[in-house]
Amino acid sequence: MMRTRTSARTLAAAGITAAASTLTMLTGAAAHADVAGTGMTVQGSNFQVGQTYNIVVPINGCQGGGLSDTSGGVTIRPTGNITSSVPAGTPCVGLSYTWTIQWTPLTPGTHVLGFGYGNTDASQPPYTDLGNATVQVGGAGSTEPKACGDVSQSNCTTVHGTPEVGCPLTVTMSNIPASLAASSGSALLPSLSGGTSARNAWVADNGTNFGTTTITGSTITMKWTPTTTGYHHLTGQYDTGATAAFPDGIVLPGYAGEMWLPVAPAGTQPCA
Repeated sequence: MMRTRTSARTLAAAGITAAASTLTMLTGAAAHADVAGTGMTVQGSNFQVGQTYNIVVPINGCQGGGLSDTSGGVTIRPTGNITSSVPAGTPCVGLSYTWTIQWTPLTPGTHVLGFGYGNTDASQPPYTDLGNATVQVGGAGSTEPKACGDVSQSNCTTVHGTPEVGCPLTVTMSNIPASLAASSGSALLPSLSGGTSARNAWVADNGTNFGTTTITGSTITMKWTPTTTGYHHLTGQYDTGATAAFPDGIVLPGYAGEMWLPVAPAGTQPCA
């Protein structure tokens, strides 16, 4: 009977090969490690600012709901395509299906994603009663509060400074369509700027507008000094001059982001 001797070198090589295979499998698994929250799953890993990911939410019947994204105490309403696992026009009563929502993080840091109904008090952040998940986002970029208003993440509103009563803040609205800077109100449709030679942009703070500024380029800057504490529901808006009017004459503005910004009492910290 012959015995086959296996050299130490052969065993070592085999061990290295096995270890490499194990590492490959582990790395591959990590690369596809979704974040499973409560009532939602965020697909992907190594989340980065500016990249788009899918959030899968189970839906029962006609419950609906909306997505919110809270980071650094500021809640924004992300905008992204929503697709349903059932064909359009299918009655929702009694069905269990999924929504897939696109999400593009705008700032690095910890993001708490929520899915739920809007709050009965519009000045308060949306509910997250239908689902939530916590995601760590890396990448370069400012952590200043920023919200964007459309699927392409183009029209955005950013708040610069210390959100505190009495502290002057700068609010920037960026990536406004260039066509608006040189356009006047439509001759056929009502304009929020009254058909003047230029259109305006502004920010609504809990329903009250501030910083109305004529659009002269793709970026405009407004000043705002908060006078009350608590959440401020800020919505960047601008006059498109081309939004179809409803029979009652109401014209809807274009939107450049929606956020709920907490404002601290005066003296909490030095103004930036």
